[in-house]
Amino acid sequence: MLYKHFYSAIILRLAIIILLSVAATYLFFEKQDIVLSILFIVLLIGAVLNIIRYFNGLNQWIASFLLGIENDDTTLKTPKNTGNKAINEVYSGIERLNDLFKKTKLDISTQEQYFRSVIDQSATGLFSVNDAGRVLNINPAAIKLTGLKEYYHIHALKSIDKKLPDFMLGTSGKINRESAIFENPAGQKLLFKLSPIHTHTETIKLVAVSDITKELDNREIDSWIKLARTLSHEIMNNITPITTLSKVISGYFVTHDKTMNTRDIDSKTIANTVKGLGVIEERGLGLINFVENYRKFTKLPEPHYKEVNLSALIESNLITASAYPEFNTIKIEKSVPKDILFSTDEKLLSQVILNLLKNALEVLTIEKTVNPQIGIKLIKNGSSVKIDISNNGPQIPPEIKEQIFVPFFTTKENGSGIGLSLSKQIVLQMGGDIILTAGKDQRTTFSIVLNSELLPQ
Repeated sequence: MLYKHFYSAIILRLAIIILLSVAATYLFFEKQDIVLSILFIVLLIGAVLNIIRYFNGLNQWIASFLLGIENDDTTLKTPKNTGNKAINEVYSGIERLNDLFKKTKLDISTQEQYFRSVIDQSATGLFSVNDAGRVLNINPAAIKLTGLKEYYHIHALKSIDKKLPDFMLGTSGKINRESAIFENPAGQKLLFKLSPIHTHTETIKLVAVSDITKELDNREIDSWIKLARTLSHEIMNNITPITTLSKVISGYFVTHDKTMNTRDIDSKTIANTVKGLGVIEERGLGLINFVENYRKFTKLPEPHYKEVNLSALIESNLITASAYPEFNTIKIEKSVPKDILFSTDEKLLSQVILNLLKNALEVLTIEKTVNPQIGIKLIKNGSSVKIDISNNGPQIPPEIKEQIFVPFFTTKENGSGIGLSLSKQIVLQMGGDIILTAGKDQRTTFSIVLNSELLPQ
């Protein structure tokens, strides 16, 4: 039995104390022998002091052991042989426990070194920040990208962007802002992602920072390639008939490099010429219209900001949209709180909202959706607002989603392909974005997201 000597020593001492107590009581009350009763009381006091000293010795060693563990010190050495088997057993148990803590400490240290090595070798910058904004740990990649070092305060990040520290501390009041892109003085576009880690005393934020300049540049190049393809397609669609008909009409009046005599021109030739010129005019006007749309896209008006009641603005746009054919046959679902004020350009935002409402209407009517519905929701959170405009029409295919914001891309027979791309450019110019999502409710939603802190200065 483990620690049998320790238990035996305790039981023996308790038995002696009890026997001495009984003997002293008996001699004093029954035998009236004061001298012997005093002697037994002295012996009793000695037995009590002995057991106290016995436990105090153990307690001191256990307290020293626990204090060492608390201070991460496992160097405590217990006596190997005290001359008391009971004490030796207890010290042996403490020694085994101390060895176990040593092994655990070594294992943890090895794991820390391993993970530290992995983090230091990572191409992604990683660092942690406490509630006070102090950098606790940081890897070389993060030092290179941000210029921070351990124990720096994140206010040093103002050298990259003055709004970056507020974003890191979560004082900017954004909607779901766990990531954001900022550009450093070297022209690198840095993506910052925050992951909070909650401890029993504080919340530590783990920050991952990576250079996404090449990725964004590649996306920009892809967008320009798509735009160039669309432009060339539209221009060729209009130019080809013009050049072809010009050649055909020219052939009516020129033979063997000689111009025909007016008396040789018959009425059929004149009629065909008139038809051909009509087509040329139609294609020319189409090309002019295309160029005008392109000018709208490339020459956006400068936003003029003022405080706007978004709730009233949405209601006003719904009334305007009711003039569209068949709009009154659509069920409108609204979730618009009263008197939400926000600094924006009223005319430009109205243009975007009306365009999204019109697109939703066209989808529902063209596809003849059963029980057609359009939803509009306004959400304000701190300095951010989000306007969701959704419809229950058919889902947008993935291959079209990738191009839906590309200028002049359209799936409509008579569409210009300028509406959505123009709307996105307007919102981007106002420091926001338009995001296309398809929710679990199978609704297609365009979200206008604006943030007053990201307005151009």
